Amino acid sequence: MLLTVEGYFEAGRFIADTPVHIPEKKKTIVTVLDETVDEAGAVAARKRLWNEIIHDLRNCDELLEGEPERLRFRSPEETEAL
Repeated sequence: MLLTVEGYFEAGRFIADTPVHIPEKKKTIVTVLDETVDEAGAVAARKRLWNEIIHDLRNCDELLEGEPERLRFRSPEETEAL
């Protein structure tokens, strides 16, 4: 499988132009192009992404069943023992 994702770096993070799912543990190559994204384009890309997320949440018809379960986080000692 080969997947190409366009986006830009901002504050040390990669911001994809569109939502993307990359499977865990996949080998990845990052190519940095010699061009700068204009701020208006970056803001528009973030706005598009958030609008898609909000749209998906509002239109989700998945029924949640059962009672919520409390999360249990590992203690520092448990984490060190790993």
